[in-house]
Amino acid sequence: MDESPIHLLVPSGFSKNRIEALTDGIFAIAMTLLVLGIEVPQIFPVIPLNTLLESLIPDIIHYVISFLALAVIWVLIHQQFHYFRYIDHTLLWLNIALLMMVCLVPFSTSLADTYTGVRFANIPFAINLLIITILLFAQWQHAAKNSHLIAPELTRETIILERNRNIVILVITFFGSVLSFISIVEGIFIYLLIPVLFAFFPRIDRHVKEKLINKDR
Repeated sequence: MDESPIHLLVPSGFSKNRIEALTDGIFAIAMTLLVLGIEVPQIFPVIPLNTLLESLIPDIIHYVISFLALAVIWVLIHQQFHYFRYIDHTLLWLNIALLMMVCLVPFSTSLADTYTGVRFANIPFAINLLIITILLFAQWQHAAKNSHLIAPELTRETIILERNRNIVILVITFFGSVLSFISIVEGIFIYLLIPVLFAFFPRIDRHVKEKLINKDR
C-alpha cells in the first residue's frame, strides 16, 4: 500500500505513549520493590522493639535515598518525554537500557543493606545510579542533536538548561560512586543532594512558558 504524501512528511519514529507506559510501569515496580529490602527478622526469642528499630535504620536510609533518587529520575524522564515529538531507534534503546538499570536498583540497594558496614558494599549501588544518569544525559543529548525529535517551541537556551540539570545530577552520582570507595557514610548521603538541588533548579516548563509569553507580547 502506498504511503500518503502527508505521512511521508512526518519524521520516522515510534509513538512515545507505549514507551512512556512501559517506563511508568517499571519505575512503579522498582520503587515498590525497594520497601521489601526493609525486612523484620523472624528470630526467636523476639528481640526488643528498640533494638529491632535500631538495626533497621540502615535499611530505611537506603530505602529513602533510593526511592527519592528514582523519583527525581522519573520526573526528569517524564519532562524529557513531554518535549519529545518522536522516538527514534537510538532514543528507544537508550531508554530500554536505562530501564534495565532501573530494574537493578532494588537489587543494588538490598546488597548495600545486607552488607552495611562492609567496605565497598555501596559500590554496586553507586555505579547503578551513575549508569542511569549517564543514560539519561545521553538520551537528552541525542534528542538535542536531532532537532526533529524535540518540540519546536524549545529554544536553544531551554535545551541547554535541561542539559545542565542532567549534568548536575550526573556529577552528584559520579562523586557518590567515587566516595563509595572511600567512605560509606558520605557515599550514601551525597545522593540526598539530588532531590534537594532538583527542587531549587530552574524548572524547564516554567522557562518555556516565560519564553512563549514574551514571544506573544
